[in-house]
Amino acid sequence: MIQIVAWVTGFTLLGALLGVVYQALGTRRDGRVYPPPGRLVDLGTHRLHLLESGRGSPTILLEAGLMSTVLSWSDLQRELARSFRAVSYDRAGLGWSDFGPMPRTADRIVDELHTLLERAAIPPPYVLVGHSFGGLTMPLFAARYPEEVAGMVLLDPVAPAEWNPPTEHDWKLTRIGAKVCRRAAFLSRIGLIRFVAFLLTTSAKKPASFLVRLISRGTPAEAGSVSSPWFSALPANERAMASVFWVQEKFALTIASQLENLPFSAARVGQLDNFCDKRVVILSARTAPERRRKEHAAMAARLPLGSHVLAGKSNHWIMQEEPDLVMRAIEKVVGYSEKRHDTSVVTSLDSLRKQPVPHKHPSE
Repeated sequence: MIQIVAWVTGFTLLGALLGVVYQALGTRRDGRVYPPPGRLVDLGTHRLHLLESGRGSPTILLEAGLMSTVLSWSDLQRELARSFRAVSYDRAGLGWSDFGPMPRTADRIVDELHTLLERAAIPPPYVLVGHSFGGLTMPLFAARYPEEVAGMVLLDPVAPAEWNPPTEHDWKLTRIGAKVCRRAAFLSRIGLIRFVAFLLTTSAKKPASFLVRLISRGTPAEAGSVSSPWFSALPANERAMASVFWVQEKFALTIASQLENLPFSAARVGQLDNFCDKRVVILSARTAPERRRKEHAAMAARLPLGSHVLAGKSNHWIMQEEPDLVMRAIEKVVGYSEKRHDTSVVTSLDSLRKQPVPHKHPSE
């Protein structure tokens, strides 16, 4: 009996060791085959991936959803670059960015984003555009750096009231999601998630799907596993890179922390009734729950220059379904910002003209 246990233990350890090597080789290969499209900016503790295009001012700053990368903005950023300077980035632990310090709260994310912009020499003003989870980070950025923000567009954002406080059901979902992510992080370390992703590309889809269900057991249908309807709704380029990004330990640990800290992050933003005194446009997806759409309208109503628009043809990914609507919203914010700037300049000049000119001595 002892001999059998020893053999089983030995084979298990050998399998784990081979899995670690398999994961390391796969990660190295992915780095060669899929290099970052932008540049890596060193923040001191880790590097963030930044993708820039176009030129001009203000800069359109794009913040992706909970599990997303710069790829979710590809088409829109290309279009924006025709008229503006557009910047997207991968939060720490996602996409091409390095694993970052924990916990992954909205406060930490905003700190890192501001440092990134400074290190990358991208000056304000910024028009903030946030999708989904960006509804927690972009308002916080605007509240902390109001003089650097020219306006904001939020695309079907997470509304702070949805998680402040969370319902018992939602709190349970975050705990389950974080638990599954930590399980996936361990399995990523020994190469199992990568192996399952490989099986999904072969004729062995049936056993691969079984393994996916086994690994993600306990998660609801709307969770972000590859077998969920949520995954199939992702932009095509995001789905294609899931086998590169989602098989990494840093990804699973980052998502776990973001989920665990959703209530805390929402509470921070929920304290800010007026998080931006510039023009803000909030777009709600047609498929968004009624409670979320009502919260979006309430958020806009509390802002001095807020407006709420229903994207009547869109699911959660409004920038994919109705890019023209998003472009018009951004142009509206930029136009108002420029008009406001021109007005303030004229006012300043008028004030200057009204000031008496001091008499100077001829020798001066």
